[in-house]
Amino acid sequence: MAGVNVRTRVVLSAVALAVLAVPGAARGQYPAPVLERPLAEAVATDLAEGKRLYNAQCALCHGIDGGGGYGPSLLRPTFARAADDAGLFTLVRTGIPGVMPGFGDANGPRRSWQLAAFVRSMTRAGGAMPPGDAAHGRAVYQARGCANCHVLGGHGRAFGPDLTAIGLQRGPAYLRQAIVEPAARVPDGHVVVTVRAKTGPAIRGVRVSEDAFWVHVRDAGGRLHALRVSELAEFRREAGASLMPAYGALSAADLDDLVAFLSTLRGQR
Repeated sequence: MAGVNVRTRVVLSAVALAVLAVPGAARGQYPAPVLERPLAEAVATDLAEGKRLYNAQCALCHGIDGGGGYGPSLLRPTFARAADDAGLFTLVRTGIPGVMPGFGDANGPRRSWQLAAFVRSMTRAGGAMPPGDAAHGRAVYQARGCANCHVLGGHGRAFGPDLTAIGLQRGPAYLRQAIVEPAARVPDGHVVVTVRAKTGPAIRGVRVSEDAFWVHVRDAGGRLHALRVSELAEFRREAGASLMPAYGALSAADLDDLVAFLSTLRGQR
């Protein structure tokens, strides 16, 4: 803005703020989204285009099969922010500020409708509970000592991820692989580290927090260690590592039952 005087800069800034204050101005000038047709009316070509858009724009966060990843699982009939078709159509167009991008400007109304229709087809296909005896799955969970590392409904140890609402966050296929191959499904932000002070033994565990001065690590015994970064002789992050044991030796029936139990966990305490 070379050559523009101070008063002009102030006026331009005020105008910019006024524009940003107008609903939708920062996201484009299209009118408020209106669902013109039910998503169930999508034909094969609509779903094919919706799938292409999903793979390009959504799969990174929600998983290629919709089972979850950085974002929650889509394999359920309704969502808190999109209780019906109109809400889902609005969501894929406008996104969630600060959480999920909206692709309405790039896609336009028709392709946004096709994307919403494909997502709805995923929710219909994945909304049913997986096969298995959830009651016995709870017994498997308890017998395997899962509460030693996971919190469920406020009970357990916060070494691994909280499982209270895991049935909303992850689909059955994701859960199954996480049980059998934990390192293949490491949750975002769950980082295994090895740290060693200049005097003292090495500590391997899960990073709780880290900044320029301190790193906090919880070891497998549940003990929390606070170490000064300036006093570390070693600080190694293990990308893709998991401290959860693999349960590939579970019988097929027990695995089905455990996945069924975890899929029922929807945040109830």
